Amino acid sequence: MEQIRMINKQAIDINGTRHYEKLREQLEASAKGKIVAINPDNGDHFVADSVIEAVRIGRQRYPECVFYIARIGYSAVYRFH
Repeated sequence: MEQIRMINKQAIDINGTRHYEKLREQLEASAKGKIVAINPDNGDHFVADSVIEAVRIGRQRYPECVFYIARIGYSAVYRFH
């Protein structure tokens, strides 16, 4: 029987934001506009051109992780017109 894992969205947001703020200066200097997937538990991060690619790279190391996603240097990952 498959076990259902509960996800605490608030903890992912709080911890992911905290880690992003620590990395902000470094990331914005080198990868503004790219996507970062951050492991909210330990701050490990993976930068790529798309959400899918950043998560794919991150899942190679953390297969069960629910990542915090951000567009580096912007307030939102996507913009709707």
